[in-house]
Formats: sequence, structure tokens, C-alpha cells
Amino acid sequence: MTSGRFIMVDGIAGSGKSTVLRAVQIWAESCHHKIFRLSQWEDVEPPKFEQISDYDVYFTYEPTRTWIGRAIRYELSRDDQPYEGEILAHAFALDRQIMYRRLIIPALKAGKTIIQDRGVTTSIVYQPIMPNSVPRETVVNLHGNRLALEYAPDALILTKLPAEEAAVRIAKRDDDSKGVFGQLEFLKKTENGFDDKWFRELFESRGTHIYTLDMTGTIEETSTRAQKLIAKILSTC
Repeated sequence: MTSGRFIMVDGIAGSGKSTVLRAVQIWAESCHHKIFRLSQWEDVEPPKFEQISDYDVYFTYEPTRTWIGRAIRYELSRDDQPYEGEILAHAFALDRQIMYRRLIIPALKAGKTIIQDRGVTTSIVYQPIMPNSVPRETVVNLHGNRLALEYAPDALILTKLPAEEAAVRIAKRDDDSKGVFGQLEFLKKTENGFDDKWFRELFESRGTHIYTLDMTGTIEETSTRAQKLIAKILSTC
């Protein structure tokens, strides 16, 4: 049994996840919580909960940037000599299993709040549609993914934006987020994946409350919607 709170934020590329995460940041600061950001962890080894147990809110993400996560980012995801989707699926599941065992599960058992940017939700939608990959049922049953589903998030926020609009946003970016994940055809496939009844029932059957957040409109409008939703989900400090 866990007493903590676990919120996962996901959606197609370019759909505004960062806006939601900023809203959570505002909430955490207004509550005067002590915040741990996985993005600021600099050690070669991934953190263990015992090393950082004095924080209140933990901002995590996947893939990580240590061990398997680093290999995913800097080797397994290369474009010039691509790895098969099945290899990536196994790598993501192992990276996930390590983080859950070292940090996520003990933090939840200690009553902490975890806010995660992407996760097993992403693997279930993205990996089955990658070239030379495996069916979604196989992805679900990989060891690290089964563990993550045992600790399914209390709330899953899905940022909702039409694939066509997301593609326009991505095209304007001056970073490394372009490529297959920003192509309209791939965006449409992931959009369908997050909307799929099977996907939603998979998490709802494990107690996850799914919130779909409209991310169309100006940054001011989407920020306001995100802050209202976070206030609803995290009603108390």
C-alpha cells in the first residue's frame, strides 16, 4: 500500500505538457514544498530515495539520463544507425524498472507527491507503432512495465491538441524534438493511441483517474486551464 500521490502527464509531442508541469510547479511553490527535480541530478548513478528523502514533491521524467536512460537518449535513439523498436521497448522498460525500484515506489510508500513527465503510458502508445516493434500486449507485459502498472498513477493528465496544430508548433521549435515524433502521420497515430478505449480502460481498471486537458488557444488560456485542473487534483498541500 502507498500513501503518496502520483500524477503522470502525457500526450502527443507538442501538445503542451510543459504548460501543465509549470502549473504544478506554481502549486508546489505556493504550498512551500521542498522540490526535487530529477533533471538536476548530476551523479552517474540514478538517485535512491534514501539519498533525497527530505523532499516533499518529486518531478521525474522518462527516459532518465543515467545508466539505461542515457543509453536510450544517446545511442539507442540515433537516426543514422537506428535500433529496432523491440530493443527500445525493452530498454525503456528496464530504465523504468530501475527508477521505480530506487525512487518512485519508496517515495510513494513514504507519502510523497510525484509528478512525472511521460512514463509507461508513453511506451504503450508509442512503442507498438515504431518500426520493427512488438504488439502493445507485449509492451504491457515487459517486466518494468508490469511493475509500473502495479503502481499506476492516481491521476493521468492527457494534454489534448489536434495533431495538425501540434505539428505546426513543433515545426517552429529550434531544438532536437523534431524527427519522426514530430511528423504529422506519427502524431496522428499517437493521438489515436491516447484516445483508444483499450488504453483508457487499462489505466482506469487500475484506479487511475484520467483527465483530458484542452490545450488549444493562447498560452494564457491553456495556463489558466492547467492551473485550475491542478488545483482540482491537488486540492490540498
